[in-house]
Amino acid sequence: MPRDIPEVPAGWKPPQPDAGRSYEIKLITPMFGGGVSTRVNDPSFPIRPTSIRGQLQFWWRATVGAQYENTQKLWVAQSAVWGNTTQASSVQVRVEVIGKPSDPKVCAVIEPNNKGRDQVFWEPPFRDNALPYALFPFQGKPANREGPKVDPASCIHKVSFRLTVICHKDIDFAKQVEPALWAWVNFGGLGSRTRRGCGAIKGLEGEFDSKGKLIRTIKDFAPKDAADLAEMCRQYMPKLFPQREWPTLAECVSVRPVEQPADAIPVWDWLIGRFRHFRQGEGLGRNQGQQPNRPGRSWFPEPETIRRITRQRNGRHGRLEPIPDDAFPRAEFGLPIVFHFQNERDDRQKDPEDTVLYPDQKRERMASPLILKPLALSSGKAVPLILRLKTPALTGVDLRRGDTSLGLLSTTVIRDKRLGEYDKSPLNLKQFARPEDRDKVVETGSALEAFLAFARAEGFTEVPR
Repeated sequence: MPRDIPEVPAGWKPPQPDAGRSYEIKLITPMFGGGVSTRVNDPSFPIRPTSIRGQLQFWWRATVGAQYENTQKLWVAQSAVWGNTTQASSVQVRVEVIGKPSDPKVCAVIEPNNKGRDQVFWEPPFRDNALPYALFPFQGKPANREGPKVDPASCIHKVSFRLTVICHKDIDFAKQVEPALWAWVNFGGLGSRTRRGCGAIKGLEGEFDSKGKLIRTIKDFAPKDAADLAEMCRQYMPKLFPQREWPTLAECVSVRPVEQPADAIPVWDWLIGRFRHFRQGEGLGRNQGQQPNRPGRSWFPEPETIRRITRQRNGRHGRLEPIPDDAFPRAEFGLPIVFHFQNERDDRQKDPEDTVLYPDQKRERMASPLILKPLALSSGKAVPLILRLKTPALTGVDLRRGDTSLGLLSTTVIRDKRLGEYDKSPLNLKQFARPEDRDKVVETGSALEAFLAFARAEGFTEVPR
């Protein structure tokens, strides 16, 4: 973002300490990270005001900031509210933990299995369910030929705190700050991996006594149901704006209405399970495996593309002809992606060694535009939520082995109509449509659009704006 920083407005004064609004925020899914060090809990100071400020600024850009035409105008407007390196902020954030938070607990342990080899075993509530699919960065790594042991990460399961937001009198709180608070509470979270449901929260504005006890609720940010969420979207994002150079709130979000909403963890587990099934499920993302505990071959283009680029192929894995070998459609879900092929020690011809897909040669990361999380309802229960942020289209990728860029074929695509047209393609949109609607479907070859079509077939409905 450009650094043409405006001067401090004449007559600016910091907010008065006795002015502000208070919110009760509580965790509904475990929080990873949140401390000074990346992905590390701080048991003595689990909730950091600086982290919340960062979240609020992101969601301010996604909501209020969508009205600005370019990053220059956005930066000037953001600086006036949130400050910058030379200009004081018009908003202060204070945090006071309510009660005693739960102590950090490891999410997994590394112990010998029944064959005497070290293995990762997940701890509750991540054991024997789909959640490890979203938590793989935290699982650690047994010691092996590739490197030393890496201990699994810890997480905090329960914490509640009072958030006080103090705003300068010249800033319109309802228009400048509250939309960001609402979006953060419903679509964001605390700590790392919030776009996959970690650190999900529920929050309400309240009146508190001198001991921090809630006297009465002024406003509950959690919706009662999908209709209430739609009304909130219209309230906090009354206008729709064109695509900007930064992520903005989607035109609509998707929820899966259910007669009996459940607790957050089971809802989260179910949602991640659906995402895993789309990407790797037998009969959709891959063939059925021929051996126990060995997955079948993928029907996504990436494995064949990497084999073609590296000119390496296991003799047991012949070319799957219908699948394109010049495409990386799953890059739309976020980058980097590590590709690992299973090789047996006695294989004479081996599949490629590990490769990593990056956004391009200059960037190391592209955050996922897809948010999957349990949406807290005012009842205290939750429903599955999918939000696709409006982000600039990904136009290129870079496949590397170590620090070496392997180079791509000139025909390489990320999304293309042909990626949804080959036999058994997971990106075929017609397979998710109702029979009477299939003739109207136009294939796009987009992994994001295919997943959203899959979600609709699984009972998700779009919340209209």
